[in-house]
Amino acid sequence: MPMGIIKASKLVFDYIRRDEENHVEEVNRAIDGLDLEIGKGDFVAILGHNGSGKSTFAKQVNGILLPTEGAVWVSGMDTRDDSHIWDIRKTAGMVFQNPDNQIIGNVVEEDVGFGPENLGVPTDEIWRRVDESLRAVGMAAYRLKSPNKLSGGQKQRVAIAGVMAMKPQCIILDEPTAMLDPDGRKEVIRTIHELNRKEGITVLLITHYMEEAIEADRVIVMDDGHVVMDGVPREIFSRVKELKHYRLDVPQVTELAYELKQEGLDMPDGVLTMEELLDALTKVFVSKTGGDVPPT
Repeated sequence: MPMGIIKASKLVFDYIRRDEENHVEEVNRAIDGLDLEIGKGDFVAILGHNGSGKSTFAKQVNGILLPTEGAVWVSGMDTRDDSHIWDIRKTAGMVFQNPDNQIIGNVVEEDVGFGPENLGVPTDEIWRRVDESLRAVGMAAYRLKSPNKLSGGQKQRVAIAGVMAMKPQCIILDEPTAMLDPDGRKEVIRTIHELNRKEGITVLLITHYMEEAIEADRVIVMDDGHVVMDGVPREIFSRVKELKHYRLDVPQVTELAYELKQEGLDMPDGVLTMEELLDALTKVFVSKTGGDVPPT
């Protein structure tokens, strides 16, 4: 059976703090014996409260951090092998929380072309990729604008285009919407879903917004450096009590359906959308009254 595009085996990572004499002062284990495999073309959301290890894992996949023990492979390449580090970063592009830290060009198109230029891509091909990537994220009309004049959501889409132009097989997004307003968040999430669907790019979305995980193929919950839950969104979000135990919220509609079920109404588990909630409530109404569905 072929290896997934990302595979972690017995992965351990310790943050080590040293004093001036280089003696170890403190060891903080962020990832503890993690085994995880992510398939090509999957859209995977990784959830967890602060300190759960999810961002540390993202940096392992991109080779920013290297394992203390165990190993991470990206497309069959071991992140500990120095000779592969650029190929790994080409394969798995990273989008960070703050787009301002990732945008360096004075003009949008310049910024998007920076990555492929660094990879030694020929000029004609760079411009073709810049065009393609800006179109893919819906930012082609802004190519000659200064990034400083863009909104947070637009800047983040430019950052995603910059990663796209390097033709990665996988994009890792580490809390990409944390600094955005609700509209900007929707914009960015819609963009990465389209890239996943149309281009077949594997997406690893690290987030603490439950609503962003609803449409993923798979949801992984991390706590204290371990994977504690792993399944499809409906299955994960039907385990409301468990999610709360791990100090996570659940989507508001899911929570409301759960509370109604606790009160004795016949509600299904893992309600994810307003439509599903209304559908379930309608069924409850019909079964209780034996009558017709009320007009909406």
